[in-house]
Amino acid sequence: MNPSNELQKIDPASAPLPYGLEEEIDLIEYLVAVFRNKYWILLFAFVCGGAGFGLAKILPHRYESSVQLALREPENPGGVAPDNRRAPEVLTLMEHGFVMNPVSENYRHIIMAQMRSRVFTNHFILTHDVLPRLFAQQWDERKQEWIDGYKPDLSEAYKIFNENIRSVVHNPENDLIRLYIYWRDARVAAEWANAYIKSFNDFMRDRAIQESRRKRDFLMQQLRKTSVVEVEKSIYRMIEAETAVEMLAQSRENFVLEVLDDAVPADYPYSPSKRRMAAFGFFAGFGLGLGTAIGSVLVRKIRYAMQAYRARTEELA
Repeated sequence: MNPSNELQKIDPASAPLPYGLEEEIDLIEYLVAVFRNKYWILLFAFVCGGAGFGLAKILPHRYESSVQLALREPENPGGVAPDNRRAPEVLTLMEHGFVMNPVSENYRHIIMAQMRSRVFTNHFILTHDVLPRLFAQQWDERKQEWIDGYKPDLSEAYKIFNENIRSVVHNPENDLIRLYIYWRDARVAAEWANAYIKSFNDFMRDRAIQESRRKRDFLMQQLRKTSVVEVEKSIYRMIEAETAVEMLAQSRENFVLEVLDDAVPADYPYSPSKRRMAAFGFFAGFGLGLGTAIGSVLVRKIRYAMQAYRARTEELA
């Protein structure tokens, strides 16, 4: 008899499934396997936890330093706001548009975006010698020069600094801002965090002063061109306002951001955390041990099912 013809007579619906798939799952069998190997599972979990702890000690440490900040809203330029004038109606529409810049609702978001901006970040990187630390392998510390004429890529430096070193976070509960700096040297991380805020205040102050001087120069040019008395008075008031803006900018140390809590060097590394690495290794090893114990039961059932299936096939042949 042809074995293939005999096999074709078997009803596919009633044919036994291979690999023991037609059998019901017996949880007791898996529990027995787990309890039988419980000591090996725990031993493997402790070994993995120890490996995680050891790996945390070997990996380079990263420290976190942070500065807590309060946003300072722009002050009104002296003597220009209508409420501060004896005759506020004389403040022309031109003066309102030129001097009276109302604080926008997203002012905080604008300042935080400027803190993260490529323009200021590159300014900080270049003015605080960050490049030799970012590309330390290409920097000769003894000679204080790049090795073999290496030229660091400022775009790559910005990407590293933006993604791995600096973080700006807003806390909606108290409306405060916190700057985080992560680096492998705790002292350098604290120095960079404090210097970042000081540099940003100086950067924004210089921009405000340059903008005020540019406006004053423009107003002086317009003053020479006009002979209308009322326009001259309006221009003089705007020059007065821009002078007040520059004086306020020069007199305020914390121009945009007020430092509430300076950064200090961290005593312990932020990452890698020995506890987290050890806990992760322990639970990962424990899960892998459980999976191995349960998998051994499945492998044994599949092997027996394959042997039975092979035996039935040989009988039909």
